[in-house]
Amino acid sequence: MGITEQILIGLVTTFAGFLIALTWRGSRRRWTYWQSWRFWRPLISGDVKIVVDRFSEFNSWEPSGLVGVGGMQATAEIVALLDDLGIRNIGRRVDIVYHDRVDGSDYSSNLICIGGPDANSVTKLMLQRLNSSILLGVPEQYNIAITDLKTGHRYHPVIESTDQGGTRVLFDHGVIIKAANPFNRKHCVLVVAGSFGFGTWAAAKLARSRQFLTSPPVKHGLDIECLLKSEVIDEIPQEPEIILTRVIPPGE
Repeated sequence: MGITEQILIGLVTTFAGFLIALTWRGSRRRWTYWQSWRFWRPLISGDVKIVVDRFSEFNSWEPSGLVGVGGMQATAEIVALLDDLGIRNIGRRVDIVYHDRVDGSDYSSNLICIGGPDANSVTKLMLQRLNSSILLGVPEQYNIAITDLKTGHRYHPVIESTDQGGTRVLFDHGVIIKAANPFNRKHCVLVVAGSFGFGTWAAAKLARSRQFLTSPPVKHGLDIECLLKSEVIDEIPQEPEIILTRVIPPGE
């Protein structure tokens, strides 16, 4: 067998292996989402609004408003999640809207709220009407604590000072809360938020993970609240670790 034939066989074998691996990964991901279809089923019932945070206190410097990097990355993760689920393939509309641009007709949609109540007014409104035992947005010493109301424990980001006189976040916490929309119980609300943007980003990453999607409450389609933490390295949240997952009782 000549060198040319050997090279061609090697290329064909490599390409075939790549296709098999790609097909396997795709099939495994589709199976993972299929296992959790009950959890995401409400999204099929109507259009989806992704409500993102925006910081208006800097409007004098940037009139269009500022969005945090963590919130932006979380939004990208959520869009990828919806594409994995095939929401747009079945004709559902997915819109991204700033929290201060939501109008009254939007509240009864399927809502995915990015960011905590300090930066997202829609998150704040929804959490006031949901029976969640996790409290977000408690400012303490310039940190945003997340409180477990059942135990009273407060989860703080871990921050260190840098040689340049600034600060660096080493660990951040985040939450995923999914429940029936209080304005239209046929639809749902998904809150993805953190103490800082790193926690928000980590929560969105967790929502797409096998760890989350194959957990029993998610596989059974229950309304839940999930608290997580993530190490932050070079301003990127690493693989999230679930601290607790609780079921939110139906109809509350």
